[in-house]
Amino acid sequence: MAPLSAASAATGNYGVESAAAALSTTQAGAHADFTVSFKLFGEGTEPNGKTKDVIVTLPPGLIGNPQGFPRCSVAQLGELPADSKCPQDAQVGIAQLTLGGGINGTVFEPVYNMYSPGGDIVARFGLFAGPYPSVINVRVNPVDYSLIAKVEGAPAAAQLISAATTFWGVPASPIHDGLRLTPDEALHGESPAGGRASEQPERPFLSNPTECGVSRPITVTAISYQAPASPSTEEADFPVISGCDKLSFNPVFQAVPTNPEAAAPTGLEAVLEIPQSEAPKDLATATLKSARVTLPEGFTVNSAAADGLEGCNPEQVGFGTTDVAHCPDAAKLGSAELDVPALERTLHGAVYQRTPEPGHLFRFWLVTDEQGVHLKLPAEIEANPLTGQLTTVFSGIASLGGNPQVPFEELRLHIFGGPRAPLATPSSCGTYSTAYSFAPWSGKPPASGAAPMQITSGCGKGGFNPKLQAGTVSPRAGSFSPFTMTLTRQDGEANPETLAVHLPQGLLAKLGGVPLCPEASAGSADCPSGSQVGTLAAATGVGGAPLWIPQPGKAPTAVYLAGPYKGAPYSVITRVPAQAGPFDLGTVVNRAGIYVDPESATATIKTDPLPQILEGVPVLYRTVHVDVDRKNFTLNPTGCAAKEIKATVTAVNGATATPSDGFQATNCAKLAYKPKLKLTLKGATRRTGHPATKAVLTQGKGQSNTAAATVILPSSEFIDQNHINNPCTRVQFNAGKCPRLSILGRVTAVTPLLDQPLKGPVYFRSNGGARELPDIVADLRGPIHVTLVGFVDAVHKKGSEVSRIRTRFANVPDAPVTKFTMNLFGGPKRGLLVNSRDLCKTGRRAKIRLLAQNGRVQESNSRLRTSCGKHG
Repeated sequence: MAPLSAASAATGNYGVESAAAALSTTQAGAHADFTVSFKLFGEGTEPNGKTKDVIVTLPPGLIGNPQGFPRCSVAQLGELPADSKCPQDAQVGIAQLTLGGGINGTVFEPVYNMYSPGGDIVARFGLFAGPYPSVINVRVNPVDYSLIAKVEGAPAAAQLISAATTFWGVPASPIHDGLRLTPDEALHGESPAGGRASEQPERPFLSNPTECGVSRPITVTAISYQAPASPSTEEADFPVISGCDKLSFNPVFQAVPTNPEAAAPTGLEAVLEIPQSEAPKDLATATLKSARVTLPEGFTVNSAAADGLEGCNPEQVGFGTTDVAHCPDAAKLGSAELDVPALERTLHGAVYQRTPEPGHLFRFWLVTDEQGVHLKLPAEIEANPLTGQLTTVFSGIASLGGNPQVPFEELRLHIFGGPRAPLATPSSCGTYSTAYSFAPWSGKPPASGAAPMQITSGCGKGGFNPKLQAGTVSPRAGSFSPFTMTLTRQDGEANPETLAVHLPQGLLAKLGGVPLCPEASAGSADCPSGSQVGTLAAATGVGGAPLWIPQPGKAPTAVYLAGPYKGAPYSVITRVPAQAGPFDLGTVVNRAGIYVDPESATATIKTDPLPQILEGVPVLYRTVHVDVDRKNFTLNPTGCAAKEIKATVTAVNGATATPSDGFQATNCAKLAYKPKLKLTLKGATRRTGHPATKAVLTQGKGQSNTAAATVILPSSEFIDQNHINNPCTRVQFNAGKCPRLSILGRVTAVTPLLDQPLKGPVYFRSNGGARELPDIVADLRGPIHVTLVGFVDAVHKKGSEVSRIRTRFANVPDAPVTKFTMNLFGGPKRGLLVNSRDLCKTGRRAKIRLLAQNGRVQESNSRLRTSCGKHG
């Protein structure tokens, strides 16, 4: 026994002196008679105080079921024993009371099943304490869902000294016939001769717990009128329950999607039945301790459900209290119905999203606040981090070690469907199985099995045909404009894994002036704001209302420019905070190399593999939209020929798609074209001399870029055949291992798009016999790598046998170059050109034809500068 509380000792020694609990049998689940007794401190026949309230807390699992028994109203109970009109078969027990005052003795009083007044009171029992009516109100403990019986406002005049109250396991059993009394008979110490038989069928009223071998205390608290703020409590041991191996536990479970369509959003209809026996000689069914339900692989979280979703925290739900839940409406995931035999009606409740915590993102509350029950049952959803397969776990309340030990017949969960349903169905039709495992409090092995469900429509989905929309906001030629790209995918199609975007020639970016994201920050995308060039938005999920990231009020996305990556000279880093509703799945970082084709200067952006699953949630891409909107960053071509922006998209199943979108610049004809090309032969001017050659092309800003250039040297210049015997092969060129003697000179190009000029050697490179002479290749290197190929041949004037050397750069990239300088070696050992006559005594005009990207042509017959002392 617990010691007398200090509070009771301080109030005239009023308090509970002793308490005890007994069962007629300790068999688990048996319908035993239960007796709780206590004695108050007193002197002889007088208690030390007048009792106001008596509170008895019962152990979890001890359950009474007042349904199906006659009831007595307060009016029928009456104010005097002689006036009591309670139905005899409403009696469910007997109370042995020792009273002072006018009774000064012990009386046996019938205990009646009464109508509950509602509110937090789940059951009420009535009796007389001698001539004084009294009621016992029963409530549900919101912490462990055990029962709390409370005599509230006990008659002070009764001067209670002790009580032993017995509730019958089977009230209609003949063994209780001798104790069926009326209040008036009890007051006068009379009992019916031969007893009084019940007119009701035998049915259980009380059931023992179904957990064995554990100690369970009960407490008795008494509160006096004289010192209501000083309660006195004694603890007593509840008999240890045994025989759990004899209990039955045969749950039946089924779960079906609300939408049988493949690759679609769906809710869920789940029903759990645990049959309960009403036979008086049968043992009660074991109560449910824990449950695990694993949906078939392919049923996953639908990320679209997070849009607008909120969470409900323990304070809002009223966890562990009798407060009515005040969860946000936006946290509601579904509804619930619970059939509890001990309650008059079905409990109706709701399923709410619980506020996520690190490591516990997907979980919910099962909530009902009806008929005096404040059920706030937590549940977890475990999402497989690799497959997304979902397992719902009802492990109960940590302090209890399981679910409440309350028998129920059926639990029905309805998880809402619709466009933002929380689940997604598998991508193909067929029969699937939900695995379940339900463990009883009896300690016997869990009941396990599989419940079938079917996906029967939308079976023809599949394939891989994403669509692309891309281009600049304003395609005006030669101007800067934001660039947008949108990739879309239909429900049911394979999910994209990698993406490569191929930009057309002339659609460029001004990389100069943009500080690159430091490599140390690239992995986390914690880049400085100065490196940002745009933003990204993505829609994921199944159904007609996918989830868009970023959501309003959440962390923004960003696209940053970074340095070399996987062989690419530049890269872009995307940062996408995966935040939606109450969830934060971290930051998704993806990096894409910007690869530049050396001959065309076209760019291809190739992403790393896109994330397919985050925290167990499949990322089903519906739309990926990129805005590159940094000011003066994306530059339109100066040629208005129709082009395409193409993409190569690879799916997770290996399928490849090549969507494209047309692109065409406008107003090209309005661009001016005024380049200046100066050619100089430096050094030896005599016949057989080898002059060095210098070409300088300059052009102002805002003009059309050059598309092609042709230079025909004067007839005085030939190529020295002795100096082209060791050209670089294409294999050597691609490997960067050209022979030294294949180098003809040096080249430099200055562009406003880069912070540094491009520089490199000029090679004679073999063309595999496609032309008689090797090609001249300017190998420009710097922030990017560009090669300009010049085709060299000899041309004859009609009617003349004199040939002239022609060099044609036919495929000049559509890129702005403010200055281009080519210096070719001179001298007898490495000079490419040789004079056929003295340059100072002959005409030395070169024919020059420059073609702009917009079609404008500039032709001239320019005299070459020499070291002859004057210019023609």
